[in-house]
Order: sequence, then structure tokens, then C-alpha cells
Amino acid sequence: MSKAGRLSRVVGKGSTWIFATKLLLSLVAIVLAASISVTSSTYQAEIGSAVNVANGLLAMDKGFSLASVASNSTSCSSPVTFGPSLGLANTNITAGHLVYDVKVNSTTSTSIPPAGTRFNVTLVIGSTLYGPVCIQTPNPSVSGQTIDCKFDVGTALPASPYTFKITIQ
Repeated sequence: MSKAGRLSRVVGKGSTWIFATKLLLSLVAIVLAASISVTSSTYQAEIGSAVNVANGLLAMDKGFSLASVASNSTSCSSPVTFGPSLGLANTNITAGHLVYDVKVNSTTSTSIPPAGTRFNVTLVIGSTLYGPVCIQTPNPSVSGQTIDCKFDVGTALPASPYTFKITIQ
């Protein structure tokens, strides 16, 4: 083989190495130039709740939500009375605040509260007390009626883990 042929073969092999090196360096440059973004998320967990109901009422936890509109509080001097349409008893609610909602029903049990019985509904989150909101059975007492009790708890919940308790007495 002539000198020119050997030189051509060596240069040909070298160009493969040069091409591979350029390709590898290009890939490294592309990876290093890509933007990497990191976002953090904060999660809160609900550890536990307790609902304490007396005298033939039934309560259902409807959870926390963000208030879309403001609402004035109901007065305990004139409690919300169970009726054929849904009643609403609440603390002062500010738009954008977190609101806890519990639905209270009169039941068909034999222990329907006597007519005109008043109840205070309170919420405790951690060690903070909210309420009371006041509800009352109608005269005569009727089962199967509902009042939504809502509590404005501010702009943030306590640090996780936390507990909360509803009491109706």
C-alpha cells in the first residue's frame, strides 16, 4: 500500500473520532444550556377531628373552603331555626378567608330535641375557639331539617399536624 493510501486511511479514522467528539461536546453543551426549574410545594394534613352532638341532632363535616364573598355573622340573640329550607348560621366571614363548614340535621330518631331548644355550635382548631353560632329547634320540633354552620378561621390553618373539634350543646 502506498504512503498516500495509508495516510488517507488514518485521516479517515481520525475524522470519525473528530465527528464523535464534536457530537458528544454538542450534547453536553445542550444539556448544560437547558434551564432547570425547581418549585416547592407545601402540603398540610388533617390529623383528626371530633364531632360532639347532643340531643338527637346529626352533624356532617363539610370541610374547609375558601370564602368567595363576605357575610355578616348571625346573632345568638335570634338563633337560626331549623326549617323546610336550608338555614345558615355563621361567624363574620371575610372574602378570601378559609371557612370551615359543618351541616347540622335534625333526625328522625326518638330523641328529637324539644321545641324551642337552643344549641351553641363551636369550633376549636388547635387551641383557638371559633363561634359560637346559635341554632334552635322549631315549634313544633320536626326531623330532617338542616342548618349549615360556617366559621371564618382566617387566612391560614395552623402548622400541620393539627386537630379540630366541633361541639353542639
